[in-house]
Amino acid sequence: MEKVSTFEILPDEMILHVCQYLRDGEILYSFFNLNSRLNSTIMDFCHHVNLKNLTYKQFKFIALQILPQIGGSIRSFVFNGLWQSIMFSREPTIFSRVKLSLLFPQLHTLILMNFVGGQLNSFLDKITDFFHLIKLDIRNCQFDNSYDSLKAILGANNNRLKSVSFDDDSTQFILTPTSDEETVSYPNIEELTVSLETEQTLGSLFILVPNITRLHVDVDELSSASKRTLENIPSLLQLKDFQLRSLDMQWSLDEIAYVLSKMPFLQRLVLDISTEDKHVVHGEKFIQVLPLLLVEMHLFIMYYLSTSDNETDTTFSTWPSYIRVIRLSHESTRRGVIHTVPCDLFSMFIPAYVASNMMVGSKYTRKVHYLKICGEQCLDDIHLILQHFRQLRTLTIGSAYNSHAIPPQLTQPIVLHLPHLKRLNVTGINEIFHLVEAAPNLDYLKIDSNSLNMALDDTGTCELLQKRIVHLEVTNIQEIDSIPLDIIAQKFNNLRDIFLWVEKSTVFIDSLILAVLSMWKDKSLRSFYIKGSLTDDVSKNLSQWLMNHSHLDSEDLFLVEYDSKWITVWSQ
Repeated sequence: MEKVSTFEILPDEMILHVCQYLRDGEILYSFFNLNSRLNSTIMDFCHHVNLKNLTYKQFKFIALQILPQIGGSIRSFVFNGLWQSIMFSREPTIFSRVKLSLLFPQLHTLILMNFVGGQLNSFLDKITDFFHLIKLDIRNCQFDNSYDSLKAILGANNNRLKSVSFDDDSTQFILTPTSDEETVSYPNIEELTVSLETEQTLGSLFILVPNITRLHVDVDELSSASKRTLENIPSLLQLKDFQLRSLDMQWSLDEIAYVLSKMPFLQRLVLDISTEDKHVVHGEKFIQVLPLLLVEMHLFIMYYLSTSDNETDTTFSTWPSYIRVIRLSHESTRRGVIHTVPCDLFSMFIPAYVASNMMVGSKYTRKVHYLKICGEQCLDDIHLILQHFRQLRTLTIGSAYNSHAIPPQLTQPIVLHLPHLKRLNVTGINEIFHLVEAAPNLDYLKIDSNSLNMALDDTGTCELLQKRIVHLEVTNIQEIDSIPLDIIAQKFNNLRDIFLWVEKSTVFIDSLILAVLSMWKDKSLRSFYIKGSLTDDVSKNLSQWLMNHSHLDSEDLFLVEYDSKWITVWSQ
């Protein structure tokens, strides 16, 4: 009689509850094909496949043994640029012999992560003839930012894509005006989220996507010439939802009017912008440029006005009662933020100087998952702002102005609650104890090397970090000796991935690679990534060099690559 383990006789509900504590890939690795009942229980994980945060051994087994068996069931798939060499470039596999569209015939959504350099263009060549693939989501990818590159992405899968998005950590595109005979458009694209950094961008973008219904765009620069490029551009007659973020340039009401004039049937508008034009924050004048069919509007406008205080006050009193507007002013009333309530932004960049003037309560910030606090800031500013944001997943604090930590001055400390915060990014020098204490689910820390050293010197902060941090990125490393690798290796027992950014091109990272391998030899480090320069001898045969100078040998399962100044070592 076949012996049945205790786990296998548990009800489906309990098995799925256990799965909540495992990564998607770990579930497939552990349970797939143990028996038909478990296969049925975990079927949803075969529909939506995410193989992030696995060891090299786990990934290779799933990619080469399991994916070919479940490919016909996969609806969405997360693909990391690092995986190309395993699935396509090394020993012959099913992925190099059979078209991807035949392996994954039901694929609807493809999420691409961590592509660098020419990796993306190479992969796009394989994205053809998928009959159901209509959504492409690109995250944390740095690649060619040319007009041609964007066109290649929009036209991927034989022009069948309908939705394309780039996150805030991906490349900003530089678009250039095209002559009539060069004009190309992608009428298949209905939804697009993209970042641009050039003059004359919006006109070129509008030409590319004539049938767009939802357009979210970040723009870094816009000149007066941009208005002229829009004059002869056809209107976006299908556009219903438009979001513009542009904080590094100053918008005039005239420029906003030019853009909105190309959207006659717009229903939802989000503007997250900066201005020095008093007409932009003048309610009566602002509503005159709005499309007639608009039913929903969210504004977050940073302003600096040259008018007198009295005139500034008068300007803000002109907003109609049916548009609820809050004004967060600086010590000088000429500078501040004006925003609607509610202000339903998924991500928000907020200047530190408004900290003491924010409205009590968090209803108007309830949808913000990503928050960046901008400008010179102290701990009090950060805490005063964060008390209003309870749903954050990612928080970025600090700036280049923060060259030293400023101690808190508030007589009554603010108790923070950040139950959903998973990632904290720290620029400059900042004290982070209270933030880490308030975020029980924090597991990803990206931090300036000087701030990290300060955190490790503080017993309370160090104890919290060593319990929680699974992924650690250390930035602004000037010298290899300044990295406290021994302390990190000794105390951060839950650490699985480490990223080190060595900024100086004259500093070679050969010894740093060996130091990481040595210090984590008997620990559970899954992967490490180091940005920096290699000596010529090492870069010629990196894999053999590692085996000659570390505990790794040909019997070990590991992957090492060096691309775009990044070395990747993936093991276990």
